[in-house]
Amino acid sequence: MIVIQSYSLGTSSVRAANPLVKVRLACDPTRPEESLLEVEYPSASADPSARDVWCDAENRDWTGSTGITFQIKPSDTEKLSVSFFDRNRVAYTTWVVLHGSSWQPVRVRFDALRPNPHFQPPDAKAGSLLDVSDVCGIAFAPHHPGPGQLVLSPLMLFTSE
Repeated sequence: MIVIQSYSLGTSSVRAANPLVKVRLACDPTRPEESLLEVEYPSASADPSARDVWCDAENRDWTGSTGITFQIKPSDTEKLSVSFFDRNRVAYTTWVVLHGSSWQPVRVRFDALRPNPHFQPPDAKAGSLLDVSDVCGIAFAPHHPGPGQLVLSPLMLFTSE
């Protein structure tokens, strides 16, 4: 598998625009072999992007991959958005439901993605096919109203299936 973000450089490649969103490296005794990212986020506000977390891509060419995969441990049941901009600057977003406070896999297949219906940047080449040959990073955000916490394994690309 190809790494999108390993957190091997700490949190220097991970950021949130909102200073109330806290990102740091985490440890979990059940996953001692991995660097993990912990995100603490506040209650939702009127700003829909106030809890977004951006991770720079260590590998920007995702060509030949089938999709994105990672493990996540939420503090509670919630909906999570996962987004990125392709080479055409089109925003692609999917939403996944996370259950409870245990580790669970997330797998996002590229062939199931559609452009984000709520947001596109002004320079997006609307109507173009998905082009993952130059992706600068990936973002995620919780979509429930209360505060919470997420712990994420490294973000990876997968092939097959």
